[in-house]
Amino acid sequence: MLVAMLCFVHCVAGPVLLSVAGFSSLIGASEKVEPVFLLSSVTFGVATLVPAYRKKHHRLSCLTLFLCGIFCLAVRRYVRWTSISEIILVGLGAGMIVGAHALNLKYSKHCNCCETGAGRIK
Repeated sequence: MLVAMLCFVHCVAGPVLLSVAGFSSLIGASEKVEPVFLLSSVTFGVATLVPAYRKKHHRLSCLTLFLCGIFCLAVRRYVRWTSISEIILVGLGAGMIVGAHALNLKYSKHCNCCETGAGRIK
C-alpha cells in the first residue's frame, strides 16, 4: 500500500512541479522513476495478494481490483493524456491498488471458521 501511495504522490506532484518553471528540470528524473514504481507495485502486489488469495480468503475481488489498478497505471504510462485526465487515471489506479491491499488485509484477518457456512464474509 505504501508503494501505491508513493506512486500516487509522485505522479500528482509531477504536473504540479512542471507548472513551476524552476522545478521543470526534475521532470526528466521523474520519468525515469516511474517504471520502478510500477514494477515494485506489481512485485509487492503479487507477493502479498496471490498467497493470501490461495491460502486464506479465495476472493477474486482483491486480485481484480489490483489488476485494474495496474492496468490504469500502465495505460497512463504508454498513452499521452492531458494533465487533468492523467492525474485522475493515476489516482484511480493507485486507489484501486491501495483498495485491493486493504480488502486483502480485511479478508486475511478473519479466521478460517468464518470462511465456511453462514459466517462467510460478504
